[in-house]
Amino acid sequence: MPSAKASRPRPDPAVVASAPPPPPLVCTIQTVESRWSDQPIPGIRQLEQQQFQIDRGGGKPSIDPATVIESRLTPLVERFSSSGVEQIERSGMTYHWSYEAPLGPLQFSNGGGSTSPGRDSRVAVSGDLIIDVQNGFKLSQQSRLTQSGGTQTLSSLLETAHGSCREQR
Repeated sequence: MPSAKASRPRPDPAVVASAPPPPPLVCTIQTVESRWSDQPIPGIRQLEQQQFQIDRGGGKPSIDPATVIESRLTPLVERFSSSGVEQIERSGMTYHWSYEAPLGPLQFSNGGGSTSPGRDSRVAVSGDLIIDVQNGFKLSQQSRLTQSGGTQTLSSLLETAHGSCREQR
């Protein structure tokens, strides 16, 4: 006797494979808060309205630029690493990146008004991006200034930003 339960037709794998990939997401930074060594400061660079793009086609999603925030440091990037864009089922996407960049010789005031000779400095940057299912995002990026070869943080910049993404048509 045939079952009274109706079976749902399974999608044809050839049709599923030929479905066009979702369009890229274009994400725009809308608000930014910056803190230099734990002190709030007005934006030291213009991040509002800066954009990045997430390509969701093909296999794993990718992000451009890989550093998310473009800056004067971007051409100097060394030792870049990232988690890749990770799609989390029903909760959005995440992305983590880090890199270093040489800054060359910088002079620092020793607090008494005098300056020490310039020493080579580096900046280490790390960031996190979380995009929710409604395509809103939160971004945080920390930049730590150190002398080359040293591990002591001389100064740090923490930037947090919020924005939204829209599908590119």
